[in-house]
Amino acid sequence: MKAKRYKDIDDFARDLGISPERIGISAMKTKLKLRIIQETKKRNYSSAELAQLSGLTRTVVSGIINGSLQSVSLERLIRLAASVDLVVNLNIKKAA
Repeated sequence: MKAKRYKDIDDFARDLGISPERIGISAMKTKLKLRIIQETKKRNYSSAELAQLSGLTRTVVSGIINGSLQSVSLERLIRLAASVDLVVNLNIKKAA
């Protein structure tokens, strides 16, 4: 049996029955998390420092940075982004 090839992760997710909305939310969260991590490393902040700046607990911050984003709200990610002086902009366009 020949393995199916996917053009991208979205194509793979659709094949698994994951809705386009869920794919989009997951992509936004992942992109935001990676940018927060990049800025946090650049500033050499610990999870405790990031927690203090964001008003979140260290446990929550560590969970976000090191764990799954499934139950993490965009609001919390935006709070973390703001704590390292990042501005989050929303781009909206008509679906293809």
